[in-house]
Amino acid sequence: MPEPDARTEAAKTRYEDLVLVEDRGRYAVLTINRPEKRNAMSQDAVRRLREALVQVRDKQAVVLTGVGPAFCAGMDLKEQAQLIGEHRYSQDVREWTTVQSEIRSHPAVFIAAVNGYALGGGSTLIHSCDLAIAAESAQIGAPEMGFGGFPTQAGPSAVKRVAPKHAAELILMARRVDAREAFRMAIVNKVVPDEELLSEAIAWAEQLAGFNPVALDWGKKTIQRMENLSWDDAMDYCSITSQITSMKSTASREGIDSFLQGNRGVGQGA
Repeated sequence: MPEPDARTEAAKTRYEDLVLVEDRGRYAVLTINRPEKRNAMSQDAVRRLREALVQVRDKQAVVLTGVGPAFCAGMDLKEQAQLIGEHRYSQDVREWTTVQSEIRSHPAVFIAAVNGYALGGGSTLIHSCDLAIAAESAQIGAPEMGFGGFPTQAGPSAVKRVAPKHAAELILMARRVDAREAFRMAIVNKVVPDEELLSEAIAWAEQLAGFNPVALDWGKKTIQRMENLSWDDAMDYCSITSQITSMKSTASREGIDSFLQGNRGVGQGA
């Protein structure tokens, strides 16, 4: 059998390293790893991220972060320009749209640990995640209007996640906001010092990993489904979901029994 081509093996290693996967039992940490490009997403990086999402399909929580001074600087503009010239840009957009859908439909709860610049597609990733913690140095925005275009992914995801005038400010003014402003706009749940970011996100993941996986999965689905329902419809939908969860798992009954016996879990008081 011939020896593997060294260049081929090196290229394979580089591809696999575009998104690092750290398995921590019931949760995982995914790290975008293109620091020389501020973690901008090339076609290969998008494909590798999709593979990583499959790898962590059995997890209850996933922390998503980036290497270096950026969470994700959006799509790789140099590659995008080439794709437009080759009339392949729309295919690339569709694949990035699929990534967002796969995160939202994933059984794990996703926590964005925003460690720096999150621009364009990077802000889209934050909006697609269920929870988000930002480092004090984080900068979040959708700069596409400054390039003469509408943010194809960052635009609608911002409209769905934040108040209308906040979304308009981000989209129409191409404004970049710091971590504190992002917290005020409800783009992120919490702001922490840079050195505490990953440990805080991991602490959240560990807490989520301790919950019943069926309840967690259905909880994520239920929150998403209720986003556009009326009050009454949301109440009805949640009642149905609770029945389904109870049928699929004994954890709810066991949790109530434990509480009645004097044991207290997270959020259940002293």
